[in-house]
Amino acid sequence: MGCCVGKSNDYQPMPSTNPLKSKINFSLDRLVALLNSSNLSESIYYYVMTTIRRRGDTLQHIGSGPNWQGGIITLCTCKHYMRSLRDVNNWRGTWVAGFSTISEHVGRNFLMYLMRIDKAFESHWSLWDELTTQVRQAKSTDTNQFGDVYRPLGRDTQENQFNACSYHQPHQSHKRRYDWPRDINYQRNGNHRRSALLLGDEEYSFVWDKCEILFNSENIGRGHRTVELGDFLHNHLCEANCRSIL
Repeated sequence: MGCCVGKSNDYQPMPSTNPLKSKINFSLDRLVALLNSSNLSESIYYYVMTTIRRRGDTLQHIGSGPNWQGGIITLCTCKHYMRSLRDVNNWRGTWVAGFSTISEHVGRNFLMYLMRIDKAFESHWSLWDELTTQVRQAKSTDTNQFGDVYRPLGRDTQENQFNACSYHQPHQSHKRRYDWPRDINYQRNGNHRRSALLLGDEEYSFVWDKCEILFNSENIGRGHRTVELGDFLHNHLCEANCRSIL
């Protein structure tokens, strides 16, 4: 699921900064042609984003996670359990995809984003250090209602990087949605593994705000699913003709 923030008439804008600006609304044929040279045996996790709404043939993301501002995709404020399934060192080369919720008029899920993980981080502190100033400004939770990266207070708080008190208070929209410190210190029951903070590969990250690609079955279901990338591309996706199904 996604993480809902903001008012009902707000939504996260499409990326306006490259490299992601040039990766919007790929057709399925174009996507498959590009990714067929990838390692098709790599794993992909896919799920339904509960923060997607449709306005005609346009998809709008009213949540913070994933966040595609600053020209790269991050996933840091939703799918906590899914992100805890792998050790932080084992996420690179794994794929993640998010689909829209089912429309009662269509009964199908539209692809909203797809990314290959380039790096994963244990804490918002370590992720913050990796980002450029421009990306920090675009993704910071204290200045942007759709941000998904928490800004550290100062170097003297680094030793407490899993404590919410070590970060700037987020935008009011984050506070309203749930107990926001969970984003900083989520631990999976049983093995106490923390949720990895995921950073997309700039070359292999894509977003859609048009109904271009459908999940090729009636329903994804709740939670997340995992298959190999090749299976996902060739057996789980199909082209969508928006004019005929809306």
